[in-house]
Amino acid sequence: MKLSGCLVVLFLFCSFAVMAQPVWSPGKRSEMEMEWMRDSLHITPRQEQKAAPVSLHFQAQMDKSNGAEKTQHELMRKKDAAMKSVLNREQYKKYYRREKEIRLRPKVKPDPRHQAY
Repeated sequence: MKLSGCLVVLFLFCSFAVMAQPVWSPGKRSEMEMEWMRDSLHITPRQEQKAAPVSLHFQAQMDKSNGAEKTQHELMRKKDAAMKSVLNREQYKKYYRREKEIRLRPKVKPDPRHQAY
């Protein structure tokens, strides 16, 4: 009986560990965003050259904001304006729709013990 109880506890612990969200570095988040833009927005190589540094810059700035909501909102507004100058009208509509969805997701604070990739 005790063995089966221990196995149940071990199984529950492992299932929670699998659901933990990784903390990505600004470079990794930027690369994932650029991959999404290539796949979903079909950006040109020239647009990618302009968008990649913008994405990386704002991802790094978000990390430096230490969760200050007012600062993050201002950064997001500036990033949207910068992306609007890079993307065409249809691309920007898709981009902004996705950004709104991401911003509406519940906030999950990263575990400080978890190492960023």
